[in-house]
Amino acid sequence: MTSGDRPRGKPVRPGRLSVGILLVATATGYLVYKATGDNLTYYREVDELLAATDLPAGEKIRLSGDVVEGSIVRSDASRAIRFEITETGSDGGSRIPVAYEGTVPDIFKPGIQVVVEGRLEESGTFQAHTLLAKCPSKYQAAGELNEPEGAARDGVSR
Repeated sequence: MTSGDRPRGKPVRPGRLSVGILLVATATGYLVYKATGDNLTYYREVDELLAATDLPAGEKIRLSGDVVEGSIVRSDASRAIRFEITETGSDGGSRIPVAYEGTVPDIFKPGIQVVVEGRLEESGTFQAHTLLAKCPSKYQAAGELNEPEGAARDGVSR
């Protein structure tokens, strides 16, 4: 047998290679979409949610707002908590009652900005299954901090 008589393997057709690449790319895209799909939920503000008329029943919603002063009611028997939220940065106005059962973040208190995830019930109460409290981002310069009398500053006591 000479070198010219050797059988060769079938050549790869360009069409088959393209189909294979397309299938791998499609499968990868689908897996990425499924992995991030729940995290792509847009969150609404209180006034935006109250003005919405096109909400499908049972739609999962993320809602952002400030916890209303004096509205927090905790259950002694369970981890249930009820509170109201209002538009972020507003002084009152529209409010939505929120019911949540689960672990409450340590920084949760009146006036803190929260993001709740859940569904708006027909009664108007937002039934949350997730409660996230945003950390305050207010910067205070060293001179603005409340220091106790006689506190050391830069290693020097007063």
